[in-house]
Amino acid sequence: MAPGTSRLKVNYDIPEDVLCENIFSRLPFKLVTCLKTMSKHCRLQITNNTKFATKQARLCPSCPALIQIGFLVNSDGRYDYYLNVISSTPTIVGVPSSTLGFLGSCINNKGSISLLASTNGLLCVQYIPDDKRHRVRTILIANPATQQAQPITGAAQHLIQGRVVGLVFDPPNEPTSIEEHKIDQPKEEFSAKENKFKIVQAIPIKNTSYTTVEFRFVIFSSDTGQWVMSNTIVNANIKEDECDKVVYASGVLYWDYQDNLLWFDVSRSSGGIIKMPWILQGSKSEKWDHHSIDTSINDVLVCTTITKDGLAIYRLVEGGVRYWELMHKKEWKTIMEVSGDAFQFCHSMKLRNCWQSKFCERWLVRPFGEKWDTLDKVLLCDLESGKVEDLGRDLSNQFNLMSIFGYRNSMAALPPIAVPPLLGGICDGNPGGCICAVK
Repeated sequence: MAPGTSRLKVNYDIPEDVLCENIFSRLPFKLVTCLKTMSKHCRLQITNNTKFATKQARLCPSCPALIQIGFLVNSDGRYDYYLNVISSTPTIVGVPSSTLGFLGSCINNKGSISLLASTNGLLCVQYIPDDKRHRVRTILIANPATQQAQPITGAAQHLIQGRVVGLVFDPPNEPTSIEEHKIDQPKEEFSAKENKFKIVQAIPIKNTSYTTVEFRFVIFSSDTGQWVMSNTIVNANIKEDECDKVVYASGVLYWDYQDNLLWFDVSRSSGGIIKMPWILQGSKSEKWDHHSIDTSINDVLVCTTITKDGLAIYRLVEGGVRYWELMHKKEWKTIMEVSGDAFQFCHSMKLRNCWQSKFCERWLVRPFGEKWDTLDKVLLCDLESGKVEDLGRDLSNQFNLMSIFGYRNSMAALPPIAVPPLLGGICDGNPGGCICAVK
């Protein structure tokens, strides 16, 4: 071996720059962090490297997991909050630390912390201090993989507490050189223009007769630093005004209103209502039926339903007309026959003639995207085979089931938050153009 030549180059004949930029960038976060010990050069190439983080966010394989903010009661009776990662592949999906100290000096154990949204590696987190004299909410945008966090100015004034929040974020595209663009095209038009996020909340306003609901959308954009009220208005003939969940898929936000799905295309400022698949089929929901919406690996909205008959998963097909397509369907009898070990807690049901119809009546079963829980168990179901695996993980707070979100780790840096102009401040400055005008 020649002096000064690394073993890595001799064995694989690949320059370290190529390894870092074209190979390591395709690996999930937790594996990449382990590779920092290979050499000092690799560590420098991976750490605090915007170009590498951009590539990793775009090229690495999607490793979906479920996360929630859990808590433990310490000796003095206060809560110690942490990030609980519920995953079937813990060696791949992970964060540097489960503690939430990276959220900043305004976050401590003298208050409550909750997770509002999770999209493509970024989290939207809410903190409420215990001090009633200064009980001002703080909303932060955070990336647990890079341990970065930043508060959102004006969030407490513009977001209605208790209502779900949508987070829009797509990992930035790889920066492209100026030679690949037209000469007359300004440089800022192609320099990381995708590196931004938006926070969106749907505000339901019932009409005077309480027969329909008018939805309006308040939006914060990191590239402007301002809060605006969208001109888009969606009228819906629905009874529910409480949303269970909101997810982001392929540029569109979706709010789950039980039998109805509210959607809002942020870039096009358009929205509408879609009936859930079982409503379109004419079936009526029973008290033991449960469902959940989430984003699949290929960034498509899916709806998982659990009824007395079994498990079914639908995907929303985009196009001229949005419609639901059945992807998978399994009866409880088939699922339990294939995965008897995972259902030992209800083994006695096999002795009953009508055990299948009694399953959801005796056990609280809720889907969490591709995983589901039965009171205190988290089960993973393989959609193709129907085989169920007990992950052996407990929920941190099983009484707050809606606080569980899908998560895909990403080393993408937090998009910078622009400083709004003096005129208008954090609002857009137009009369009626902000949620402040309707409060």
